[in-house]
Amino acid sequence: MTLAMMRDHWWWPWWVSTLIDIGIVVVALAVMAWTSRRAVRLVAAVFVVIGVVGAIMAPIVMKEKPDRGMNQPPNMMR
Repeated sequence: MTLAMMRDHWWWPWWVSTLIDIGIVVVALAVMAWTSRRAVRLVAAVFVVIGVVGAIMAPIVMKEKPDRGMNQPPNMMR
């Protein structure tokens, strides 16, 4: 029940997700520059790709916050 409420009410704009993804990319690039171990560099490269894809897709898939005031049961309205 609590997770469903968080899913329905926890929201932020797309640019916040993009900033988080850019931060992940920067950290992964720093790890790639810092280490010489091939396995670590490979995992960091995967995070770079995931972060770039997430940053590009965030404005496409994240819509504006819906107005759910009229669609909610009376005990859920604020």
